[in-house]
Amino acid sequence: MQIELKLRYIQGWTDALGRRRFRFRRKGFPGVELPVNGDPASPEFQAAYHAAMRGERQDHALAMVAARGGSGTVKDAIERYLNSTAFRTYSPSTQGLRRPILKTFLRPGVGNLPLAKMDGRYIERWLETAPTMGVKRTWLLALKPFMQWAVKPMGLIEIDPTTGIKVKVEATGGHETWTDEQIAQFRARHPIGSKARLALELLLGVALRRGDGISLGRQHVKDGWLVYTQEKNRKHKPVKVETPLPAALVAAIAACPSSPESLTFLVNEWGRPFSRKRFNTWFRKQVAAAGLPDSCVPHGLRKGGCRIMAESECSAHEIKSVSGHRTLKEVERYTSAVNNKNLAAAAHKKVAQAQAKAEAASNVVVLPIANR
Repeated sequence: MQIELKLRYIQGWTDALGRRRFRFRRKGFPGVELPVNGDPASPEFQAAYHAAMRGERQDHALAMVAARGGSGTVKDAIERYLNSTAFRTYSPSTQGLRRPILKTFLRPGVGNLPLAKMDGRYIERWLETAPTMGVKRTWLLALKPFMQWAVKPMGLIEIDPTTGIKVKVEATGGHETWTDEQIAQFRARHPIGSKARLALELLLGVALRRGDGISLGRQHVKDGWLVYTQEKNRKHKPVKVETPLPAALVAAIAACPSSPESLTFLVNEWGRPFSRKRFNTWFRKQVAAAGLPDSCVPHGLRKGGCRIMAESECSAHEIKSVSGHRTLKEVERYTSAVNNKNLAAAAHKKVAQAQAKAEAASNVVVLPIANR
């Protein structure tokens, strides 16, 4: 009985003993018997087939697969990586972002191919299917660590096929920074005592990221100061933040207290901490209720808090100590929405004051001390 296979140059049949037999037949190459009763999707069969395609002996290829415990396929390597300590060192949010990307990489038919056959051309073709350049860059950022892990320490492949592949994305301002008018409109709709108001004051008052906003609680408050280690890069490059609680946030917490056993200021309708996805959905409804556009997202409040500090003549170092940014360059990016007109007026006012002070000093008459 003829067995139809998608692999090229393969003849398949069932012999008199009921065994599945396969033979590689290609012009200019020697005929090769492939593993009897082998599964064409298995790492062993694929290794033998690609060795035949290269005109090489099967024994070395099969030995390599056996040495790896049959882990020669792309699918198996990705599954091992997702369960590895290397992957688990990333924050839960990063894991949640990259896991589905790596699973998307396993297109039908790709997962059962040998990882060793993966090359840069295939990866570039896969990246071209991304809907935007930003998504394309995110896909590449998820794939690179996996390939680096496969090279070292695992030794599943010899060369990282993502080496040299770059994605250039035009710089954008990212999420829109909340304006003073938008903040006032949200506060008018959600008064002190509401959960929505508490969420705004948390993210805005101390320039929190969403992940920190939904995880901080009264245990992080010490003598009026908020003391916590940021969730982002907590396992790689932890950043500890110590900042006084602003009065608006203190009032919001007092007016909307969580239960005594709760470890977070913000809780969902069941009294439990928000998940990231659930918080986004809930906060989007609060924004809509205030009549604000969809562009008013939680991260825009963090940027709004940085903007307000900059317009209040806080230095970049002062803003950095509150927001927890690692570099001053990041602070500059987050404060790009400052009101430059107001800052320019403030700058000229300072110059005028300094000049007046200097002129006053130059007009002072110093009288000689009389001889005694």
